[in-house]
Amino acid sequence: MEAEGTAKRRWELTEAAFDKLLAALSEDRDEAGDKYLLLCRNLLRYFEVRGIAGAETAADEVINRLAKKLESGEQLENVNTYALGIARLLTLELRRSPEQKTSNELPEISNPPVEENEDGIDNEVSCLNDCLEKLSKGKKEIIVGYYQGERRKKIENRRKIAEKLGIPQNALRNRVVRMRRKLEACIKKCIQINEGW
Repeated sequence: MEAEGTAKRRWELTEAAFDKLLAALSEDRDEAGDKYLLLCRNLLRYFEVRGIAGAETAADEVINRLAKKLESGEQLENVNTYALGIARLLTLELRRSPEQKTSNELPEISNPPVEENEDGIDNEVSCLNDCLEKLSKGKKEIIVGYYQGERRKKIENRRKIAEKLGIPQNALRNRVVRMRRKLEACIKKCIQINEGW
């Protein structure tokens, strides 16, 4: 059984908490949406630069913790600065975890050198395609659709997928996180095999 299953249940982002987060970013809903997407991109980049495995999951966790703080009634002077503080603390937590220690021992998995196979396609892209093909048609549609588009289009795509599945957007995000973890593990294994590790 995975350690994740034995850990205490995490707080999950609710629609009300997400609305408070957007309101803290800006009174204008469209501007708040843009600022939210920029914050997400910056958090993702923050974790990627620090070599944190599962950078997107870590960025989502910062958003959850930030939203939880705001939902509890906390007034924050600067949401972005506070998010950076959470990201720093989370980085320290993650570096202590056995999963991060294992992944950090591998030679630059997060930025592997581009090597081409016989078809001229780099190993990482080739492995991504192979691993996507191993998913069921439904799961492949979900994960590909989830990451399609930019800004508002991406948000709208995610809303439509959640509606189609009949689940809240938070549940969709959690489902995609689990699928992405499996996909990342598959890609990492494929790259290691192709590069003879």
